[in-house]
Amino acid sequence: MKRTILLSAGILFLFLINAFSQDKQEPSFYRNQVGIQFNPIINDRLTNISGTGFFDVISAARYGYRITKNVTAGAEFSCGFPIDIKSRPTFHYYNYFTFNTVLFARYSFLPEKRIQIFAEASPFYSHYWREMTSSTDPTPFTKQKIRYYFAPGFSLFSKSKRVSLDLYYKLSTQIFTSGLKGEFTYKVCYNF
Repeated sequence: MKRTILLSAGILFLFLINAFSQDKQEPSFYRNQVGIQFNPIINDRLTNISGTGFFDVISAARYGYRITKNVTAGAEFSCGFPIDIKSRPTFHYYNYFTFNTVLFARYSFLPEKRIQIFAEASPFYSHYWREMTSSTDPTPFTKQKIRYYFAPGFSLFSKSKRVSLDLYYKLSTQIFTSGLKGEFTYKVCYNF
């Protein structure tokens, strides 16, 4: 009986040593990712001779959690607005603001490589606000809608894999600032 108790206590002790190990094990990949984007859109409103002299800006901040080496999920907040480079008093004619609240999922191919191909998909909530200037009604125009996007692209990682640059083409149900339903975009990310 004593031998059975000692043997059981010894086996339990061996399991507890592994359960409460003090050795720190580094993960084989970084799980958290924070990304930023500041993307000025240079279009004909800025560049042509009769252009209005402003350009549109898309900016975003995102957080992603890598569930496995291949799968990342997260949230993003993005917004779009114009910047007037001529500082005119009539700029209110172009005054608008849009923001998107995004939940995304990404599947990365070749997760061990420094260049990774990925596919990203997302539903998002979009809110658009614009001053009405061609109407006698001073109430601003607003529109809220649930939209979707799909984005194939690739990530370029630094040697330590701490910093990455995501380059991708976003195809959406939303019309972007460029007037199209697809556009090239990028994000710079820090992985930890």
